[in-house]
Amino acid sequence: MLLLSCCMFASTAFAASASTTIPITPQSSTGTSVQAPADLSKELLVNTFTSHQWKQDSLTKLLGNSMKEFDDYVYYPQRISIKWDENNQAFAVLVEPSYKGEVVKGITTSQRKDEIVRALGKPHFSDEKLSLIGYAEQGYHLFFTFAQDKVKAISIYRRDQIADTKALVDMAKNLQDYGEKLGAPAEYADFSIFSAWGKPDFSYHLRGIGTYAWEYPSRGIAYDGMPDDATLTIYSNFPSKDKLADLKNVKNIVFSKEDSLFLIEKLRIETEKEKIELAKKAGIPSPDKKKIAVIDSDNLYNTANIRFYQPDYTPQAQLFPGYFIDEVKWLDNNWILYQTMMGVGVYHVATHEKIEIVGMEKKANEPFDMLDVNTVQPDLTKKAIVFEVSVKEKKQTYTVRYQITGDKITFTW
Repeated sequence: MLLLSCCMFASTAFAASASTTIPITPQSSTGTSVQAPADLSKELLVNTFTSHQWKQDSLTKLLGNSMKEFDDYVYYPQRISIKWDENNQAFAVLVEPSYKGEVVKGITTSQRKDEIVRALGKPHFSDEKLSLIGYAEQGYHLFFTFAQDKVKAISIYRRDQIADTKALVDMAKNLQDYGEKLGAPAEYADFSIFSAWGKPDFSYHLRGIGTYAWEYPSRGIAYDGMPDDATLTIYSNFPSKDKLADLKNVKNIVFSKEDSLFLIEKLRIETEKEKIELAKKAGIPSPDKKKIAVIDSDNLYNTANIRFYQPDYTPQAQLFPGYFIDEVKWLDNNWILYQTMMGVGVYHVATHEKIEIVGMEKKANEPFDMLDVNTVQPDLTKKAIVFEVSVKEKKQTYTVRYQITGDKITFTW
């Protein structure tokens, strides 16, 4: 019954972030960079997304170039961030308190909690501990989080309708028989539910295992487990539950009383709080104290990352080296040295440039690779990185000099 889209597993929709954190630069249909960002405040924000059918290619013409990516959300100059799904649609929109326009009719980020409730009515969802309320509307869910009754964030989640449930019922009744194909949505796009609904919103993979889960949270459906014993969870926000009577006693079909989008929003808030607490406890400030780096390496290797925050814990950047991170060390106020079991590299927080110094394969000018490395010791005074290595059972020391000029860094062996 896990809702996987907000767990600490990497989805194919954001696979690029496993190797780079360079912000996405949307392209127009002609291949040129998109125009300057439009003023979204001229109409209701939710109408902007619904009128464009939540489609990325259409919306990016309004949004302009992105600024950064953090926890699967892409940030834009209009003070909103978006989580795109695998069908190139906006799944979630996160609105910052500084957004000036109306989100829905009569509602802005400047209003207090009592004003919002007075305008929209009694909330359909509420979690007092998280200072969270929400509303299920036609075509979307709307959530508000508060800090001392002032809006901290507004979340909009796409909610898709379902005209035909036949494919779902057939799949559910044959869950194990169809297991091999259901476990490979990319390879069997014309099969069963994938043919009827399109690709899942999100799918999840592990090296050596392949696809182990997928979901349509916009419809309230989640599939997880190995093909011969997978489980299908149908959440309360599934829009056509009255047509699923035949599935009440089917093996491995779970009907949840929870709303999938409410669960995702709660998990987003809880994860945000957890990661900020981690940064407060284990964060490493830059020399000028304007940035905080924190290693987040407690889950799967492909989700291990370095999180960067501003002093007020506003997200700044995020690096996914692709492996568990052992150590980090600031070289100056922007460049940071990081080490994993698979390599040593540097990352520039402001420009998002990433450079590998030593990896698993020897480079032309390097006498060793990462398998030979015993220790890595940066020397900030001498602007050097000292590698102790073992080559042919003999320990040796190699020094790499670095030179930082502006936003650029060079290395000399």
